Amino acid sequence: MELYQLKYFLYAAKYENISKAAQALRVSQPSISRAVVALEKELQVELFERQGKRIILTRAGLTFREQISPHFVEAGGAGG
Repeated sequence: MELYQLKYFLYAAKYENISKAAQALRVSQPSISRAVVALEKELQVELFERQGKRIILTRAGLTFREQISPHFVEAGGAGG
């Protein structure tokens, strides 16, 4: 698990859209998608329910965001 994956996850959760998260972070959309998929594989859980271009946090995604968000706020990251 890499720090950038967590940051990308938090931005994707915030915007509920991979493309908007990519724009906010000034990275490519595929970079966000790959990072989220890799994170889901590592955690062995689906973090988002995909509905076309919109993504919605699953129950596991909500729990994961709650666990990591405080650490990003402390570190000056993307709190959520």
